[in-house]
Amino acid sequence: MAGVTRPAPTASPNEPFTQGRGIVIDRAGLKVDCTGPIWRMNDLASAGSRIDWGRLPGVRDEVRSATADYLVELIRTHAPVYAPTAFGVLSRMMGTDAFPRQVAMPGTTIGFEPFEEIRILRRWSATYLHHYRMWYVWCARRDYPGFDRAVADRLDEVSIGNDPKGRAVLSDDPRDGPLTDLETTALANALRAADELGTLSPMESVAVWLFLALGSNPLNLALLRADDYQPLSDPGTGAIVHRLKVPRIKKRHAKYRTAFKTRKLNPEIGAKVAALVAANEERARRDGWPHGDFAMPLFVRASPRSTVAESDHRAFAMHLDSTEVRTLLINTVDKLGVISPRTGEPLRVVPRRLRYTFITRFLREGGSLKAAAEAADHSDTQTVITYVNLRGDLVPRLDEALALQMAPMGMAFMGMVVRSEAEAVRGDVGAPSRVYHHARDRGAIEPVGTCGSFAFCGLTAPTACYECVRFQPWLDGPHDEVLRTYVARRQDMMDRGVDEGQVRTMDRTILAVAAVVRQVAEFRQGDAA
Repeated sequence: MAGVTRPAPTASPNEPFTQGRGIVIDRAGLKVDCTGPIWRMNDLASAGSRIDWGRLPGVRDEVRSATADYLVELIRTHAPVYAPTAFGVLSRMMGTDAFPRQVAMPGTTIGFEPFEEIRILRRWSATYLHHYRMWYVWCARRDYPGFDRAVADRLDEVSIGNDPKGRAVLSDDPRDGPLTDLETTALANALRAADELGTLSPMESVAVWLFLALGSNPLNLALLRADDYQPLSDPGTGAIVHRLKVPRIKKRHAKYRTAFKTRKLNPEIGAKVAALVAANEERARRDGWPHGDFAMPLFVRASPRSTVAESDHRAFAMHLDSTEVRTLLINTVDKLGVISPRTGEPLRVVPRRLRYTFITRFLREGGSLKAAAEAADHSDTQTVITYVNLRGDLVPRLDEALALQMAPMGMAFMGMVVRSEAEAVRGDVGAPSRVYHHARDRGAIEPVGTCGSFAFCGLTAPTACYECVRFQPWLDGPHDEVLRTYVARRQDMMDRGVDEGQVRTMDRTILAVAAVVRQVAEFRQGDAA
């Protein structure tokens, strides 16, 4: 039926294979074995990057031979992913109507009809149309049997265009677009709480933090190694400056890890990366390292990937591939159990959404298009320009009533309300564990809760405390007054034209305090009942 793509058939295992092309040297100078029916690429992005000729059954030999030569050309001149992608389009064509008939019948020329079917009837994406046209034109220009130069000329005249960029971004899609500030806050707070409670592995934690901080593609992170983390000591203060050399994956680079972008990490994330590097090195000392040729990645596999260990890419045998890094992010966020304030459903996070979020915030906070493209590892500004017209989601006026209404959605408060100091963890310590609020208008300093942490954090109290999982607000603490103070401070910042980023930080604190006020009210209602 037109418009419906049938599943592509597979070849019989007894079908003879005549498309062997021997050993081919790819663009990076590495060997690709094209002898048998399965050609495996040197693609670290995916362990399954290959061409399986069994997925192109029923195609006569002359067309298969032309296709094999075309794919060899792609292997030699393009990134490893390109040839399997092109082959995948042809395999998908086997589920259409016109194409299977024309490639199977001896003496038949492949006409214009298959292209028109996928363009007009099936409305395939521009990417698929480009791949099909490139394959056909390449074969026709070299006069392979079954291809027609006149058809190639006609294909060249068709304006395909590009797939729409930024649709999920511009539509502010709640499931595929960038995260809102409330969603980002909820994710970051849940991540901090999990770090504090030790419910995530160091690798899980670092993966999510780096996706948030860098807006990277999975392959950028998959290529990271331990020695890419390069801390420096500030000679003036002695403070550690956390630097990470992030491998670039621009198309012009034939080999992996030939170009890098050094990114500065904040102390919180930098310390976590340092801890992961140390944990990986300790594991290698304790358990041994599989082989001296294997490099030490940041995200370490449990065991070497055999197909990589036996290839010219053996140094990457202990690296996770990009699909595994993507899965690591998705599973970790699912584990955190964050609820989206927008949808009321579990927050769905994939690398692309965090990439959208990173670029959106970068531009909204005053970064240039060029700087955003560079930070996101784009080759030009064409893609990031789609983010420019995004509306901001900063609430113009956040008063107490609105804060109390928004508090449950913000998931900013991660601690636990206690009835009194006596019930709190470390409550027996007394004054050293108390968190105080300075009521400047009354000239009073009053306790609002207890810090349950046994380590000194150095953060500003009580502002940072309300967002901390170790904070235990007291039921009778002056939280309403704290909320009024922060709302007034926030309005003063708006009136003075303070940077939006600082205002957003205050918003998170306000929502956390508002959540405490709500919980206290619910406690008292329960007691009254």
